[in-house]
Amino acid sequence: MTTAALILGVQTTADAATRKVRVPAQFDGSWTITAVTSDGPCSVSTSYQVQIKGSDASIPGDEIDIAGGVSANGAVRATITKGSNTVPITGRLKRQGVGTGTWRTSGGLVACSGSWNARRAG
Repeated sequence: MTTAALILGVQTTADAATRKVRVPAQFDGSWTITAVTSDGPCSVSTSYQVQIKGSDASIPGDEIDIAGGVSANGAVRATITKGSNTVPITGRLKRQGVGTGTWRTSGGLVACSGSWNARRAG
């Protein structure tokens, strides 16, 4: 879910808005998400911290809209939108504290795609 924020190059600030996505409680905790670009002019690799608590995933950022989430079996399906850029992401989180998936921008001025991985940080 936060991968798209990484892909779009969103810079966080102390007073940034927080958007939430529903996720199952077994995925609660801090996660480090790394997005890697395999095609297009987006940043080669970007990492981001995401906090999941009480079935909500928070992404600090400005003007980011998120639809979708994580199912009880860990399947990730979401679309993150910033301005005219839309980033559908899919993948899976595992209870062991890792996850992988893919992303691809659609619409907007920039066409990029790649993969993401997640690791529970705490």
